[in-house]
Amino acid sequence: MASTISTKKLKKDTELENLRDLLIAKRDELATRIEQRRQEIVADQEPDDEVGLAMRNSSAGMAIANIEREVRMLSEIELALRLMDKGEYGICTVCEEPIPNLRLRAIPWTRRCISCAGGGVIRGSRDQTPVRAA
Repeated sequence: MASTISTKKLKKDTELENLRDLLIAKRDELATRIEQRRQEIVADQEPDDEVGLAMRNSSAGMAIANIEREVRMLSEIELALRLMDKGEYGICTVCEEPIPNLRLRAIPWTRRCISCAGGGVIRGSRDQTPVRAA
């Protein structure tokens, strides 16, 4: 019995470390990408005409939107790492149930289970009604 419990704990600890590694890798990747996008915006040359100016403004707007999205994701990742340190990682912030490992592997920074995130649609259902936990 004790070996079963310790095996489960070891498997859980290994899974948690794997998720931590995924989060750290994604955090580092995002930080690098954000800095590169910032450099691209700053280094962009002055256009020669109005069309060039419009194109530059459009490109800069899209780059800024991407940076904002990536900064939000980066903050979610950093929060997930803090929750791991506090022992609160993997619990849905809405229903307070454990988030399934498959979801955590797919989106390690998630704070909601599929049902609370608005997923859980019944496949093949005509009305696409979300499935809610009872």
